[in-house]
Amino acid sequence: MAGIERRGFMTGIERRDWQQSRGLLGWWGRKVIVVCWVGLMVGAWLQPSLGSAVPLSIRQVTSPAKKPPASSPTSRHRVSSRQLSSSWMRGMTVSCFGWGAAWASPLMYRTMLDLKKLGTNWISYHPYSWIQNNGRINYRRSTRQPTVVNPLRFAKKLGLKVMLKPHIGHWGSKFDWRGSIKFKQERSWRRFFQHYLDWIVIQARMAQAGGAQIFSVGVEYRQTLHRDKDWRRIIAAVRKVYKGKITYSANWDSFPKVKFWDALDYIGIQAYFPISKKKDPSTKELRRGWSKWLSQICKFSAKFNKPVIFTELGYNWASHAAARPWDHSQGGAKAGKIKLRCMKVALEEVPKASCVKGVFLWKWFPSFARISSNYTLQYPAMRRVLRACWKK
Repeated sequence: MAGIERRGFMTGIERRDWQQSRGLLGWWGRKVIVVCWVGLMVGAWLQPSLGSAVPLSIRQVTSPAKKPPASSPTSRHRVSSRQLSSSWMRGMTVSCFGWGAAWASPLMYRTMLDLKKLGTNWISYHPYSWIQNNGRINYRRSTRQPTVVNPLRFAKKLGLKVMLKPHIGHWGSKFDWRGSIKFKQERSWRRFFQHYLDWIVIQARMAQAGGAQIFSVGVEYRQTLHRDKDWRRIIAAVRKVYKGKITYSANWDSFPKVKFWDALDYIGIQAYFPISKKKDPSTKELRRGWSKWLSQICKFSAKFNKPVIFTELGYNWASHAAARPWDHSQGGAKAGKIKLRCMKVALEEVPKASCVKGVFLWKWFPSFARISSNYTLQYPAMRRVLRACWKK
């Protein structure tokens, strides 16, 4: 589907770091990068948390919504606006440049602490493997990978819960995003799923050892969903080594095509739903757009008797954020205001759906820089929205 390949692109910084990690700068170039990175980590550990500078008294930006009447066709799927319960997943995806070195660093701990102060009670992060054109997947075989293990240790110390959500990195392959991964030959399909099973079980073992509460067995692999038996084999293999809750993170337009929801604990959705086609949609129009989607989602949830989590939800700094949330392009009239408005309405409306048990926002970096581009949320205006919606 045109425009779905949002995650198939990198920012300039991400592409640069990926190229460095692939060896394009040579051995000495990478040596210098490591030295500079260590310096950055030490400096980040010593500097005060930016979160402490955020004002504690912020005006509420939410307004209570009226409860649907008993005769409403969606009333059994919806609840009135209310204070979020402690069990509702107020999650943030912590992404990372390059190979994810910052996930293993003290900067990750400081970032998670900062997020907790904003009202976050869950985090997600996404260790990478790398796919080749023939379906082979390159990955680390150790079950003591610091980039995976350390954040789990940090979360325990901070009292945060974790969804581990491994991703296949497709950059450098013929696939323009992970949703386009498919093969013409059966032997390539078999190679892909065997490599994927071996890799995902290693990730699941680390999730189990580190106490991750949720594990996502896959992300947006929409061209693979017809291989139901292969996916069920993967789920069964993960269940043998991991005892927590399991989900699959389906793209917003393909979650009805997943046949193996019955084998999972949650219906996971990458919630980049188009909620308004208008150039500058009002809050009322955005609420109306969410109401339609949430009604459909809760009916689907009831069909499988499974709760839903939004494994990603985010908006780019773009005037088309409401119409094409997946679109990686940025800018346009009122881009900043539209991004804030979309996020504010989402955080107010999604908890009203009784079938949805939480959301993981996309995204945050282990950094104290102010970043608002490429879906990133760590800038003052967005902090105020997050705090107002999550710290009630």
